[in-house]
Amino acid sequence: MISKFLNIIYLVLLIVCVCILIRVVKSESAAPAAVPVVAANGTTSFEVPKIEVSASESKKFAADKFEMGFSLEIRGKDKAAVSKLIAERRSVIFENVKQLDIPQSDVEQNSVDIRKEWTYRNNKRELVGYVATQSFVITVGRKTDAAALVQALASEPDVEISRTSAQLKNVDAVQSKVIKAAGEKAKAKAKDYAEGVGASLGRVLQINGEGGGVLYNQVRYRANGLMMAKSVMMDGAAAPDESAIADSVEVSASVRVIFELK
Repeated sequence: MISKFLNIIYLVLLIVCVCILIRVVKSESAAPAAVPVVAANGTTSFEVPKIEVSASESKKFAADKFEMGFSLEIRGKDKAAVSKLIAERRSVIFENVKQLDIPQSDVEQNSVDIRKEWTYRNNKRELVGYVATQSFVITVGRKTDAAALVQALASEPDVEISRTSAQLKNVDAVQSKVIKAAGEKAKAKAKDYAEGVGASLGRVLQINGEGGGVLYNQVRYRANGLMMAKSVMMDGAAAPDESAIADSVEVSASVRVIFELK
């Protein structure tokens, strides 16, 4: 009686072991087999099946910072007079900044540079006079302020407007969003390829960022465009031209990812 009971137990255990073995064999046959790779030194390694995909993402974001470049250039025969005049013109710039409620801390200026200007006559060098220059970078948070400042300073003599640039205050946070979007796009693409051959995605084996970044839109003013702006404003009817200033920043990211196939 006992021996018969033990035989039944052994039979049940045997059936369970056979079922487990069949399940293991099926799972191993369903998964892609590792491929043996022989190195130059004779060693053998096994490379898992994998898929490599690339994806790019590009988005535009509303600019929340506007950077403008201005410069002063004064010429004259007397050095002291030139130095005094550029100081007067500099104060005009700061007065316009103050009227627009732009903090003076948002104005960056380099030192005044005064150099001699020479000419050559009959193989002799003669002093023509002096040239004083100074450049400024002014940053504002609103497009309306940028347009108003460009308009105000465009009509000032000796003030040259070199550029305006639409930018972002928190570039890192914005780039993070675009990079994540590129990664999701790469994962979706790899999943489609894998499912097309009856496989599924495993772990990420390698990921590389491939280019991308921030494209700042900026306007560079030329002499003829500046003269046109001045002539329009002399009529006294023109409002600040906001359309001349970019209002968006393009951020892009590219990624290359290698996934394991299961």
